[in-house]
Amino acid sequence: MKHGVCRLCLEEAMLQNSHIFPKSVSKPIRGDKGHMLEITGEGRYGTKPRQDGYKEHLLCSACETFCNDEYEKPFNATWQSIAPTNPWKRGQVIQAKVDYVKFKLFHLLNLFRASISTLPELAGVQLGPHEDVLRKMILKGDAGNSQRYAVAGLVLYSQVDGSLLEANFHPKRMLRERRTSYTMFYLNTEWIVLISDGGAEKVRRLALQEDGTLMLTGHPWQQHPIRDEIFSRIADKEVNPSP
Repeated sequence: MKHGVCRLCLEEAMLQNSHIFPKSVSKPIRGDKGHMLEITGEGRYGTKPRQDGYKEHLLCSACETFCNDEYEKPFNATWQSIAPTNPWKRGQVIQAKVDYVKFKLFHLLNLFRASISTLPELAGVQLGPHEDVLRKMILKGDAGNSQRYAVAGLVLYSQVDGSLLEANFHPKRMLRERRTSYTMFYLNTEWIVLISDGGAEKVRRLALQEDGTLMLTGHPWQQHPIRDEIFSRIADKEVNPSP
């Protein structure tokens, strides 16, 4: 621990060495020595060993407990009952009812922590004025309406055999129909957060609704930009070409 200002409550306190992304969402690919193989798309194999995920002194003990109790634990309990399973079938859809506030704020919390991090691996997450808006929403338990920072999920699977994509990697800023979004990859799923207002109607139609309606559709990873940007650089993992 070290002394500093908590980035959530903004109070001076002893700061915990916080996980940027909860350990519960990490399904690491492990190498021969048992280390997580973080997919970076860089170097000879596009991976590097990492023992315990991204961690940094960001939050005080009270805020760590608050985030765990209010968002992480409820999300984990819900996800266990609705998580996709192998193999994913083309055209398959998961429809479920979830706690809108806790489920949505869980993902916004992950994006917020990535934004406040000073780790070079997460430098691409720059929320600007949205950062403080998310901070206040998280503290107040205010998820806003379904179109404000809309959250949608796409299950990523292989078009060859339906196997779910087992990988976690850096959040990415992406333009969708000329609207800013961030994409996070964990739990076999691409989680999309729309930052810009309006537009990106394809994503908004899939967004988590205020009545708790969640709809997860699938997308072959071979047809996703991550194939070219990341997976094609991994020399020790077979990449199945698109037809």
